Amino acid sequence: MIMVQSTFHLAADTKSEAIELMKNMVRLCRQEHGCLSYEYFEGVTDTNQIVLLQEWEDAECLQGHYQTAHMEDFLGKLGNYLEREVVTRSYASHDEPRASSPASEEPAKSEQTIH
Repeated sequence: MIMVQSTFHLAADTKSEAIELMKNMVRLCRQEHGCLSYEYFEGVTDTNQIVLLQEWEDAECLQGHYQTAHMEDFLGKLGNYLEREVVTRSYASHDEPRASSPASEEPAKSEQTIH
């Protein structure tokens, strides 16, 4: 699974227009092949900061998402609403359970990654 986190800093005077654009992206992206989740979140202390969290089955699905017409349209309009550059980070998760040790009766603990 691929997880992507993008942080947007919206201009206060056009924030409502940007939110409508983002709502449309949620609707369209959730219909795409391989989209596991796609949602925007507003900052608690800075309400003009919006974080997008998205999860995709694999890198191929994510690359397909980047090639869609609605992504091209979104990117073409997004600059009108930003105060600064978008910061994006991607993470890969290997959701395979670890085998427990034969010498132990306890199940194996999952690994944790801190970013």
